[in-house]
Amino acid sequence: MRSLNTVLLLAFTLLSGSGCNNGSIEGVGPVEQADRDSILVYLDQVGQEAMRGAFASLQDYEYRRYLRTEQFDGDDFLLAFTEHLIEVEGDSASRNMRVTRADSGGAFDFGFFNQFVSENVENPDPVDLVPFLIEEAPAYLSSRNLDKYAFRMAGDTLMWDRSALIVEVRAKPDFADGENIRRVRYYVDVSSNQLVAMYLERIDLGLLFREESTFYMHVRPAPNSSVTSSVDGTTYVPYNTRFQTQISTPFKGSYRIRTVSTYTDHRLVQP
Repeated sequence: MRSLNTVLLLAFTLLSGSGCNNGSIEGVGPVEQADRDSILVYLDQVGQEAMRGAFASLQDYEYRRYLRTEQFDGDDFLLAFTEHLIEVEGDSASRNMRVTRADSGGAFDFGFFNQFVSENVENPDPVDLVPFLIEEAPAYLSSRNLDKYAFRMAGDTLMWDRSALIVEVRAKPDFADGENIRRVRYYVDVSSNQLVAMYLERIDLGLLFREESTFYMHVRPAPNSSVTSSVDGTTYVPYNTRFQTQISTPFKGSYRIRTVSTYTDHRLVQP
């Protein structure tokens, strides 16, 4: 007859080998999995209309836009900058962009990447960051990648004049090696349950370069909201966008481009 210790050891071995782990998956404990699942349910019911429609709403408004673009070298030394204050007036059929203040210094040098980044420096038109921030099927929310990321509720903050909950998704060291998205933050307005800001970090690797980029967009309720493009009677418009990319190459070294836009003084165009 087998001793009690032998039986217990055999049972433990069978349980371990069968993968019995209270519903957890490899690399994720049951508590972490439960927390993650509750966050996924929460994110699934967060409204995205405010963010997705913010730039389209601009056609109904006159506004002031502050735009600054900078280039830094690998030692974070400022090489060049441009700065504009732009008044956008008239309706969508007769838009007029009037530069009321401009300043610049240095000379931008993008080398081979001029065709990709120069347009963002020279074009004063607003750039909608939503396509870069909100994908239809984000890789980090795919069932096959969930265990590669850590999910957590990261407290709350004020966005414009409203309280917002912060949800953070971060790539796990070693687990998420090779995944482009490294970190995401959702800012959700508590009162409307709308996504009102989002931050994203990503890394893209090419044959001869490495690109590290960050995107940020913050929207706010517009004064005199237009009913035709609203969420629960409130129209949202862009407030602040930020884009930054650092490109490293074996021949040119590295440099960083940063663009910041702030939208203020929104005035509903009267019909």
